[in-house]
Amino acid sequence: MKYSILVIEERSRAFRDRIVSALTREGFDVTTAVSSQEVVSTLGEFKSQLIILGEGLPIDSFEACSQLRQAVNIPILMVGAVLSDKAWNRVVEAGADCYLAKPFAYLELVARVKSLLRRYEWSNGKNYKEATQHPSA
Repeated sequence: MKYSILVIEERSRAFRDRIVSALTREGFDVTTAVSSQEVVSTLGEFKSQLIILGEGLPIDSFEACSQLRQAVNIPILMVGAVLSDKAWNRVVEAGADCYLAKPFAYLELVARVKSLLRRYEWSNGKNYKEATQHPSA
């Protein structure tokens, strides 16, 4: 099974493109959107197993995460600036499963994505390793 990831980032196209490149090299199918409102309004069209939510959105990132969490039950990984303790609490309260502070290594991003997908699949009675193996393996 090829996992599909939705990357939502408006502010920095270069940052979004680096995320897409890193995930595509690892075999993920990546779709991008420039606003969480675009995603929420057309959620049925996106068949992703994980969302990466950037901070460069037209609405508050915490609000965007909260709206997405109400709409979907898939992992949400937020990325952005280093946060204060109070902001970390807002991340959790908004429904994010993980937060990755910039700057970060793209290897760490990929590792966290794989970890979130493993836990998501396990909680849904599936096995990530089996699901990602090729039939000939």
